[in-house]
Amino acid sequence: MVRDYLMFLRTAWLGMLWSCVYLVRPVLESQGYFPHHGLDVLNWAVAVGALIGLLMTLLCVWRKLFDWQSRPQQLMLVMVLLSLGWFGLTPWWKLQMVLLHGLSLLGVLWLWMAPRRVV
Repeated sequence: MVRDYLMFLRTAWLGMLWSCVYLVRPVLESQGYFPHHGLDVLNWAVAVGALIGLLMTLLCVWRKLFDWQSRPQQLMLVMVLLSLGWFGLTPWWKLQMVLLHGLSLLGVLWLWMAPRRVV
């Protein structure tokens, strides 16, 4: 049951991340709302993603499912740390976009390494 919740949370996190990178940002940019108003949307998306990642980590540690040597769990932790580091780059929105594309690439790697399991 816990693994189903983790799978749902991973799907929500990666889906929100990819939709912001490849749908929301280009549409807002084409309408002239980026970076001024578009960064608000991306800030919320990254914050919710960081909360989902922390929730997943806490759930795995609480249920003793977490293995520190496993690559998918290490990728999940790196993604959480990079999501939290997003807010340190607030004055430099172009660096934030590089970080966002890096997060989406790590999400692809995470899904590729563990397609049917999170932990």
